[in-house]
Amino acid sequence: MERIFGPFKMKTDLSNRKQSIIAELEQDDLCFYRFIGGNPSEVQELQRELQSLRERKALLIGVFRFPFRFEGKRRQLTAKEQYYIMKEYCDAVIFFNSDGLMETINPSTPIHEAQDIFDTIEDLTIKALREMIDETGKVNIDYQDIKTFIYQNRGPLFLHAIEGRKFDEPLKQLISTPYLPKDFTEAEQLIINIGYTREIDMETFRQINLRLNDLFDKAELFKIGSYCMDEPGQKFKITMLVNGLKDPVEMPKEAVKRPNGKYKKFIQKWLAEFR
Repeated sequence: MERIFGPFKMKTDLSNRKQSIIAELEQDDLCFYRFIGGNPSEVQELQRELQSLRERKALLIGVFRFPFRFEGKRRQLTAKEQYYIMKEYCDAVIFFNSDGLMETINPSTPIHEAQDIFDTIEDLTIKALREMIDETGKVNIDYQDIKTFIYQNRGPLFLHAIEGRKFDEPLKQLISTPYLPKDFTEAEQLIINIGYTREIDMETFRQINLRLNDLFDKAELFKIGSYCMDEPGQKFKITMLVNGLKDPVEMPKEAVKRPNGKYKKFIQKWLAEFR
């Protein structure tokens, strides 16, 4: 079975142990790299670390968090540049906006508790993708499916899971949360993974599938998986992985200074149009 590594982070994981783990990465491994943008002093280090991971040829997924708008315009501009550095080196990027994460908490929440909540939201997203692969014995979605899914449309992707016993309200309202990309339901490709408890009947299962397909009517259904959660009662756990999303920010001029990687042709064309 393919191995899963990370999420690695800058600074907190700059150790000999981290370097030895990176050295073990192989082509069929899955690696997560997590980064909070906005610090100008970390631009070069981010590029160096991602390049080191890229050389191992593992499937590399970046998890990028944009800074709060109240942190200032300079940090926003720096984060834009760092996002495109991550996009250049990673096979796919999952992004979070801090302003959206902020809406999930009470404004009176202490700062250290808020940061823990934001980290947990990101952790759950990463965990859901790992489980989708780890539980390959129960679910007919595996590492190769994820790899092919990403390679068909490299760029931003997002994973979101919901649980419930009843789905009386519109699915769009159930799925909606402040940190989701605005175009989440307008994605180009979709993987659906449905967990169900022992008392879910076929008609309920059919209705859930129909509603999901209606909600993501613009997306090509890449694969659908299902598995039984060995629990009594009626409960669903629905995990949706989408790609083909739009970049959350435009490429800044600073990124043009490094005409390499998979954006080389794009940057050269961009420069030619404005000469």
